[in-house]
This record gives sequence, structure tokens and C-alpha cells, in this order.
Amino acid sequence: MERNRKVRGTRLGYWWLLLVLAVPGVAWGAEFSALMMVKDAAKVMPGKIYVHDGKMRQEFVDERGQTITIVRPDLKVVYVILPVQGTYIEIPLTPKLPGQFLQIPPGALGKRQVGQERLNGYDTEKYEVSVPIGRNLEKQTYWVAPKLALPIKMECPERQFSLEYKNIKEEKVPDRLFALPPGLTKLDSIGGFADRVEE
Repeated sequence: MERNRKVRGTRLGYWWLLLVLAVPGVAWGAEFSALMMVKDAAKVMPGKIYVHDGKMRQEFVDERGQTITIVRPDLKVVYVILPVQGTYIEIPLTPKLPGQFLQIPPGALGKRQVGQERLNGYDTEKYEVSVPIGRNLEKQTYWVAPKLALPIKMECPERQFSLEYKNIKEEKVPDRLFALPPGLTKLDSIGGFADRVEE
């Protein structure tokens, strides 16, 4: 039982972590797709991100299958989908549940620019910040691309964690990618979602 809880928490933890890393409030019409590289200590998790007019879609595949997260600020909702199981949960998008784009946290302290770098085809401004985590301050580094008006890389050495957008393509993204696919079974809770992960 304890092992199952740990496995469920690990699987749910990745998409939840990405929602927590991102913050709402970016009201612009950027449109692009990119590869996402999430590194958590020795684990590397590649994925895809699609952005269009404030909407976002993230896709990840691991040993348990694919997870898709669709963020719809216009509907004030987040969909988390397990296509193989044919299930999804719906979470209200509120200020307490961030969920748009990777961005320097509003609560960051001591923000300072430490350089400029060319990264993944974009000129970026490199910033170091301290983010309150519990009673401690965590140092994080962000590479902000002014052309996209958002960071394209975040790094936290203390946790051996990083998230980076690569192969960024400023191109038309189909609206259908941000729609909930038909035929899925809606689950009422994260607990039910976790149970389906284990089936």
C-alpha cells in the first residue's frame, strides 16, 4: 500500500510540478511549439509544449504512458488527461493553481540580471532570484527571451532541477490541440485519477 502511494505520487507529481512552476497572468498572443526538457536529478523527462493565444498544452510520455495537460484560461479550467486509460480530471484554474507559462515567480526576492546569453536560437537575459520555499530561500536562475516575453529555461542547482524549451517554432498551432478529446471518462477527484494510473 505504501509503495502504491509513492508510485501514484511520483506519477502525479510531474504534471503537478509543471503547473506549480508556471504562473498565470501572461495575457499575450504568442503562438509557438517547443520541446520541453525536464531534468530532476538523474531523471530526464522530455515532452512537448504548444502555446496559442494564452492557451497551453503539455505532453509527456513515461514508463506508465502519456499524460496531457491542457490549460484553458478562457474557460478557467485545466484538463489532465491519460489517453491510454481514456480518463481525465478537470481542475478549476484559480490564482492558487497556477498554470500558463514558465515565468519568474511573483514572490521572488533579490531579482538581478547577471548576464546575457544566446540560447536555443534566442537572445536571453539571465536572471538570478531567491524564491521563498517554506522557511528557506531557494536560488533559481532564469533565461528570459524578450522576443517571447517569457523565460525559456529555469534552473535550480539546489534541487538538481531544470526545465528548458528547445527547438522553439513560432508557427500556427491548431485550435484542436486545446480541446478536450471526445469519448473520455471524467473522474471526480485526483484520488480517482491516481487509482486509474495504477490499473
